[in-house]
Amino acid sequence: MQHPLRAATVAAAALTLLAGLGAAPALAAPPGPPAVLHVGQIGKQNVGSHGSCEPDTLAEPDIAVSPFNSKIEVAVAHDCRFATGGAVDIFYAWTHDGGAVWHQGRLPGLTKAVGGRYDRASDPVVAFGADGSVYVSSLVFDVTCPTGVAVSRSTDGGATFGRPVLAQHSNTCAVSDDKDWLVTDTQPGSPFFGRIYQFWTEFLAGGGSPQVVRWSDDQGRAWSATHMLGSPKQFAQDSQAFVQRDGAITDTYLFAGHALGDGLRQGFILRHGVNAGSGVSIVARTSFDGGARWTGPAVVARNVGGGPAGIRCCLPLMAGDHVTGRMFGVWNANGPGAADPVEISSSADGQHWSRPVQVTPGRSPGIQYINAAVAAAAGRVYVSYGRRDLARPNVVQQELTWSGTGGATFAPPIALGPPSNLTYAAVAGGKFPGDYAGLSATPARVAPAWCVSAKPPRPAAVFHQTLYAAALSP
Repeated sequence: MQHPLRAATVAAAALTLLAGLGAAPALAAPPGPPAVLHVGQIGKQNVGSHGSCEPDTLAEPDIAVSPFNSKIEVAVAHDCRFATGGAVDIFYAWTHDGGAVWHQGRLPGLTKAVGGRYDRASDPVVAFGADGSVYVSSLVFDVTCPTGVAVSRSTDGGATFGRPVLAQHSNTCAVSDDKDWLVTDTQPGSPFFGRIYQFWTEFLAGGGSPQVVRWSDDQGRAWSATHMLGSPKQFAQDSQAFVQRDGAITDTYLFAGHALGDGLRQGFILRHGVNAGSGVSIVARTSFDGGARWTGPAVVARNVGGGPAGIRCCLPLMAGDHVTGRMFGVWNANGPGAADPVEISSSADGQHWSRPVQVTPGRSPGIQYINAAVAAAAGRVYVSYGRRDLARPNVVQQELTWSGTGGATFAPPIALGPPSNLTYAAVAGGKFPGDYAGLSATPARVAPAWCVSAKPPRPAAVFHQTLYAAALSP
């Protein structure tokens, strides 16, 4: 049973967070690479296959490490992916011993397969709240419509979840919800301490796909009205938000122009493949009043790429460092060149962004990168990604690099886990490990999560895609 956030719980959480920050190392990066403590498979499909879902597939993971106890981690993913969108349910896995042993489950009450009302679920995101609760945001929808955004809560560190609450529900096919993202305010100095922010894209049949947000101040039971981050005529996608230490919240998202008339149909395309010429930018807006009003857009990056041809992947991600206050966005560059590097930009206030810095060895012939993710803690910046060598085009190796110079330079990467064989990957408009992968960091722990496909254990099976994670000590 879910219980209200008591004042004592808030105070305890604040003191725990402050103690953790006070114990953080100096901002100069420690010598040497992060130490790999654990790496391996943490889960496989956990729901019965339904209809035409691709059996034995997990896809599109996210992961979060508790800011109060770095031994607690929770990961989420699509559970039996449909090629036409979404999954039978949302998978989750949790560890309370720093990644040595993982347990897995499936979110209750989301889809019809697990006692819910919707056909499918998608786009899972996980975050820890100010009281230590775990929140998972999921897109839910029927094959046609309606759509919604659901939030599930755990009060036992991700071991069990209650039934979801709808933060958003569209009763009409004229409004289609997409690409949710959830962040929490865990900053004791914030006037909105404890608030949960739920972002999503609202596709409008008359044209436009603005970024919108609602928030909850009671652990996700009740939600505010919807607030737009800009014009309803903008074509936007992929909100990535960070709560600064004073409670200001910055959201970065993809921007592809504006609708030119009421009759223009909805649409947003981030093209995949070298030199695709997408013309898509990343912009940032900041709110100083808890999400009600937003600044004008600041450009983070121009001409953002969608990753290699033949692989559906590679939405940009953004994260911040609560020790330094700095935030970092990563994305795939978009030519010209035989292969496009991962790039990063940083900001201290969300309104002024640095020139892009190349994270990976740039434009190396025959080398491509997928699903770059970023996390930052105690002055160190981490970027993970999949590395694909076109000499073996179906093979993707997960790697992680780091910076002790605020993202100005990056160390040679380390490889994590076994290579993935895309021959056996999920398929959704191309091979589909997911539109994004997960990466989370605290001063004491770094945790990436990604999907690995491999030869199926069952003869004649087509798919075999599981979830991997690593635990590293900075």
